[in-house]
Amino acid sequence: MPTEPWFVRNRRFSATLVSLLKRGSADSTLSDDYCGKESVPPTKPTTIDIKTKKRKPSLPLSSKRMIGILLAVLVVLIVTVTMVTYFTLFKSKKLHVLLILADDLGWGDVGWHSSEITTPTLSRLAHQGLIMKNFYAQPVCTASRAALLSGRYPFKLGLQGSRPILAGAQGALPLQEKLLSQELQGGGYRTHLIGKWHLGFETIHYTPVARGFDTFTGFYNGMQDYYHHITSGFDTINNVGGYDMRHDSIDQNGNVIVDNILWEENGTFNNYIFTREAVKVVEQHKLNHEDEQLFLMMSYPNPHTPIQVPDKFVEQNSHIQNTIRRKYAGLISAMDSSVNQILTSLNEADMLDDTLIIFLSDNGGAFVSHRGNPPIPTGSTNFPLRGAKGSLWEGGSRVPAFITGPGIPENQVLEHVIHMTDLYPTLLTLIGLDVEKDKLDGRDMSRVLKMEETGVYKDYFIYDIDPVYKHAAVRKGDWKMIVGESSLQNIDEWYPPLIGTQTHSPLDIMSNSEYIARANKAIKNYTDATEMCKALKCFYPHNLEDQVQLFNLSNDEFEFNNVAVKNKEVVKELLALIDQQMKSMIAPVNLLQPGEQAASPLNFNGTWQPWITP
Repeated sequence: MPTEPWFVRNRRFSATLVSLLKRGSADSTLSDDYCGKESVPPTKPTTIDIKTKKRKPSLPLSSKRMIGILLAVLVVLIVTVTMVTYFTLFKSKKLHVLLILADDLGWGDVGWHSSEITTPTLSRLAHQGLIMKNFYAQPVCTASRAALLSGRYPFKLGLQGSRPILAGAQGALPLQEKLLSQELQGGGYRTHLIGKWHLGFETIHYTPVARGFDTFTGFYNGMQDYYHHITSGFDTINNVGGYDMRHDSIDQNGNVIVDNILWEENGTFNNYIFTREAVKVVEQHKLNHEDEQLFLMMSYPNPHTPIQVPDKFVEQNSHIQNTIRRKYAGLISAMDSSVNQILTSLNEADMLDDTLIIFLSDNGGAFVSHRGNPPIPTGSTNFPLRGAKGSLWEGGSRVPAFITGPGIPENQVLEHVIHMTDLYPTLLTLIGLDVEKDKLDGRDMSRVLKMEETGVYKDYFIYDIDPVYKHAAVRKGDWKMIVGESSLQNIDEWYPPLIGTQTHSPLDIMSNSEYIARANKAIKNYTDATEMCKALKCFYPHNLEDQVQLFNLSNDEFEFNNVAVKNKEVVKELLALIDQQMKSMIAPVNLLQPGEQAASPLNFNGTWQPWITP
């Protein structure tokens, strides 16, 4: 098989042909002296007529030369038109998309941030493309996934605050939102979600296959046992666990199928299930839908707690001395290995070179799990960033992220701020689909990602606005302001990775029982408050020094120095931005309400299922 594209071979052929034609003209008897001279043309050459054996004049040399030139021009014209047509088609060709979403991955947990956790596959991809140094998600998982798929701030969806949707509780991403998956599906993409959903499932209308995904293999809830796929403990009704591993799809009549429970996978490490399904999706796409584009979203549970992983992945991190961090690193290595297998399948299907790959985490690393008393360290770190998952500090929402593929600069680091909501319009633009940008909070950052835009492209973004926990945060340019408490759990320090034989953080961490008590008190105060307070009119603090923290991230990236008192005009400007955005805020639906008895797995053969009939 030829190793060069056909248009390159045609171009070389045309150049050779033109050269031969020119050489034919040069081999004629035109003298060098005639070139450029009109005074003394040479005698016209003659040919012999075989029948009469008489000499007759041949075609004028100028005519021969003209024919050669015309042929050469014709060939060049044909090749040029062909090449222009090719490049036009190539430019308009839609790309496949592989979106990789990690769960609770810390800033200091990836190789391209100089972590001792090497992530060879992900690091290679990061360096092959564009590392997004200032990529921001939301502080917790439900809010981030809502922002990603809707392109809107979670406080406009009722999903604000560091409160995920609990199993069996009502509350979901509103149905009136047109999700990114639905835009892609409408644009001709085959769409598949594998892994974690966590955006509600009270009725079938809230499940992934009813919201733009052709298939879904994974679990509805926020976490599960990696082997037995049970969601239990804090997230369930009266501590009743339920099996949550399924393959949802749409039948030939357009009906949503959500009762295909994968009982046979009980005992299988869920990464193996997800990797196998991803490879199958790629193979089936190549076999049955080769002329269409693929959108594959890998929503890994890694490295969210519980920290459960096969020994072989832990052994890959034997160079890490601390046993807690080593086991945590095993979950990241397992995800890295899974991505490598998916890339291999894309390559074997001749799809990899036409695939746009995006990687990010849903929020910052969770330094501890609040399910224990005292809280149990997970092994994660966001160091040197301040804070962790659930906080408004940089460590809560500034996450590892990169993009690579056709049209993306290679081996570059992007300083521009990119927010989770920006991915919706940006991705659609990158793959050539139209989007109604006016309805979104996210901005189209495609020119920034291609490094075609050098100026400051994003004015500001909102970290969160939560009337329940009474806090908010905004960044404009290099200024960042936090109003109210930065985190309900008091996760306010800088938490380096565990070293040596450490089993607990030397810093004070709020216990689970204390955190739940504080959360319930804040929720009760909110539900008992007046409508004015619910609209956040009583939320603004009066003492700037005590209630507002302002940081200049250009010279204080790690948030050491609160300069609010010295910059009161900046504070007023940023408060006005929050006030402007609050006008479109809706009441939160995620209030840590207990699951409903109707949703109990005891009603569904021990599984989690939609429990409300539409």
